[in-house]
Amino acid sequence: MGVTEGEGAERRRALRVPVRAVAVVHSKQDGPRHGMLENLSQSGALVSVSGPIPDDFVDVELRLIEGPGWVTAHMVRMQPGIESRRWQLAVAFDRVGPEMQEAIEATIISALSAARRRPILVIDDRADRRAELIDALAARGMTPIAPRTPLEAIDLLTRAQLHVDVCLLAPGFGVPSTDLAAVIADSFPWVTIENISDDVEATALRAIAAWEATPVARLGSAIS
Repeated sequence: MGVTEGEGAERRRALRVPVRAVAVVHSKQDGPRHGMLENLSQSGALVSVSGPIPDDFVDVELRLIEGPGWVTAHMVRMQPGIESRRWQLAVAFDRVGPEMQEAIEATIISALSAARRRPILVIDDRADRRAELIDALAARGMTPIAPRTPLEAIDLLTRAQLHVDVCLLAPGFGVPSTDLAAVIADSFPWVTIENISDDVEATALRAIAAWEATPVARLGSAIS
């Protein structure tokens, strides 16, 4: 039996999906505190910040690629991160405007779509090896996406609907690959970069292993 549109909407409302975006928590006591959005639902979010947040905050600014906006929220819990010095702040939304609701819904749908497609960026200017990698990844249920220039690679990473978390990068692609790797690491810190070697099968397996370790992959397991 299929899921109706109403049931699908209710499921998305309750589901928390991994999201990588900027969040700014506004506190009366401390002012704005920048953080990273880690997951998102239609009713709340988990934000990673550099230190504890006073419990008097009144607003959270979400800078989603689908559209930035404000929500009024209250703190549910705050705890130190397990593997870093950052703190995790769970918030529940009290009031969300119509435009922000649409952006949140679009972001959730994009994450669900990515979990099913299993996208991996293949950044290689050697056509023969690139074609072999595309075939190897597609044969294992992944969706390889192959940009032809560094600018196109960066553009693809900014597209929320693609939700790319893993990149295969060849040495010397377009510009020195260290430059492109630095740009990706700086602008998209959640993206895992794996180097491409002439061992295509090993490269494909490393990429898939990296993807399986992402929050999006775990989301795919939860909805399958």
